[in-house]
Amino acid sequence: MNKKGFSLLEIIIISFIVVSLAAMVLGLFSRSRALSRSMVCLNNLKQISMAIENYQADWKNSPNQLYVLYPNYLKDKFVFKCPEDKSTLTENLPNNNSYGNFYVNRSFNDEDTGKIYLFCPRHFNGSKGVGAFLSYSANIMSNNTVTRNGVKILPGDVNTGGTYSFVDGTTVVADDTVKIGLCGSFVAPDSRNYSVIFVPEESSGSFTVNHSGDSRFEVITPALIAGVSGTGFTVTTTYDSVSNQSTSTVSVSSGAVNCEDRSDGTKMSVDSGENLSITVLCQSIADSYNRTRSVPLKPLKRLKIKKFKKES
Repeated sequence: MNKKGFSLLEIIIISFIVVSLAAMVLGLFSRSRALSRSMVCLNNLKQISMAIENYQADWKNSPNQLYVLYPNYLKDKFVFKCPEDKSTLTENLPNNNSYGNFYVNRSFNDEDTGKIYLFCPRHFNGSKGVGAFLSYSANIMSNNTVTRNGVKILPGDVNTGGTYSFVDGTTVVADDTVKIGLCGSFVAPDSRNYSVIFVPEESSGSFTVNHSGDSRFEVITPALIAGVSGTGFTVTTTYDSVSNQSTSTVSVSSGAVNCEDRSDGTKMSVDSGENLSITVLCQSIADSYNRTRSVPLKPLKRLKIKKFKKES
């Protein structure tokens, strides 16, 4: 009786097929787990959005920090933790949470529902993020690449000085004293590129923005939010540690900048050749590290505001 075994070539082919199938199954399983974690985060942002809406109805204002929603508006403190966030400890919730550093406290009666106010950039190895908008909707979105001096940076990174480049062609050139943080850059639900940068509290210096295309681009300082389209302008910020006051000045060289006073939501358009300067009293924060690493909190009040022409 003849016994026929497998040849070496057949063994190699079978092994290759088995390994390939195993890799496919493992990849699908890994992607399924990543999607599941993204859906948990998406649900978290939806719950936080509903809590903020209820808070606004009661107080006619937005919560200055997310953790104040607990426990009156959110009973479960674990809603404040993204499953992809490995650094936030559950025992420190909700005061230290996954979303606080990416929370933009906007005017509760803002009519532009396409503006983002909460973002989590951690999903699918950083290629996707989850965002909540003033429409109270939340979406999973693709993150865009942003570089500083030619090196990729990530949402949440805060750097001093440098040249920042965005996928839409926008550039930000900062002097060697000012700190700039990246809140996020992504493809919004309306298919437009949307980027948000911020100047942390206690930062001083200036930077110039040259914005390209029809994308959304916002600059957040302790005193104001500047939204632009096809615009060139310079932002100068100063901070006085003794009085805890911050001043932001927007100087427009081309186009127009739509500015929002963060103290009360007042909106102003600053045209080419004009300046807008706002001085505010900042919040007092015990955690100085987060104060210099996160989107600045809404100020306590406005102290000065001035709109004027550039000197010739």
